[in-house]
Amino acid sequence: MINARGNQELWRGNLVRIFLALKEESPLSKNELCHRLELSRPTVDRAIAHLLENGFVRRDGHGPSAGGRRAILYEIDQRARYTVGGDLEIPELNIVVAGMDGAPIVAKSLTVPDQFIPDPEKTLSFVATSIQAVLDAANIPLHRIVGLGLGVPAFLESDTITISGRNLPHWERVPARKLLEEKLGVPVFVNNDVKFMSLAENRAMGYRDRVMGYLALRRGLKGDIRMGGSILIDGNLFQGGNGNGGSLHHAYVEAEELTGLKHEAKKIAELLTDRLIEPVIHLLHLFDPNRLVINAAILGEGEAHFVQAIQARLMQEQYDGFKHDCSVTVAQDQRLSCAKGGALFALEQALKRPVELIA
Repeated sequence: MINARGNQELWRGNLVRIFLALKEESPLSKNELCHRLELSRPTVDRAIAHLLENGFVRRDGHGPSAGGRRAILYEIDQRARYTVGGDLEIPELNIVVAGMDGAPIVAKSLTVPDQFIPDPEKTLSFVATSIQAVLDAANIPLHRIVGLGLGVPAFLESDTITISGRNLPHWERVPARKLLEEKLGVPVFVNNDVKFMSLAENRAMGYRDRVMGYLALRRGLKGDIRMGGSILIDGNLFQGGNGNGGSLHHAYVEAEELTGLKHEAKKIAELLTDRLIEPVIHLLHLFDPNRLVINAAILGEGEAHFVQAIQARLMQEQYDGFKHDCSVTVAQDQRLSCAKGGALFALEQALKRPVELIA
């Protein structure tokens, strides 16, 4: 005999199944849910009532008539809950708010004040305050946020982040997740910025590669250019043992090396290729991706030159003995990609805890 606790667990399990069925395909009628999930009509009635009451689903008209009363259709309300994505590319801060489908609803770009940048806690307080201001302007209460994904140009170390380089000496082992959760009171996920960029690209383009590599050029605080990497396996982030899987070390060019080349896009692309091709080759050797996506938007018209130069060098490597079947393409989803990817990651994490999300 199932006791009261068992009945409650069974009810929660069925509630989750109905929610996920509607998340996967909407709209559906109650009868369709009964047939697909092999559940009784009273169970489906109770679950739909709960989801309606808590704003997770809404009525979406009626299905076709079969001679009797037309069935009411139900779908997930994409505005039931929200996630926030952030891109802390110091001094820039990009914020995106997305609905339950992961699509951006609100976007905002700001600049971290110069006096805050050397101090991690002041900078993260600015991030929290800015997120709250964006939510207030959109009339979205904080309690409807189910997660924040913040991308930073950093290496992960236990539960802290470290931004390497002499320009930000105090950004070492910063407990960013803890600080932001204390200030906002929502689950926070902090990751390398390029990882979130790769998620947004994969979502936007619908790639189906077994392994996808992603490279991005990003500008540093003093005009330097660094290259970050990410690996997706079957569309999921490869985190590695400590969260730094796919990261590239010493893949940067100092601002001084670019002096005098400001308006010579092709020469800048050639210089960057010469300096950065080695870590690219290492990434291909280690992960053998089917596709390599490159985001070099910061180079403007030089982006095409850079991608072409990388392709040429990789072809040369192939003739020198390293055989690979990897297509090289330019990233298509470039605007606010890190922030969008952060929101997607936070949504993925929330959906892994559906009982907490809806019950």
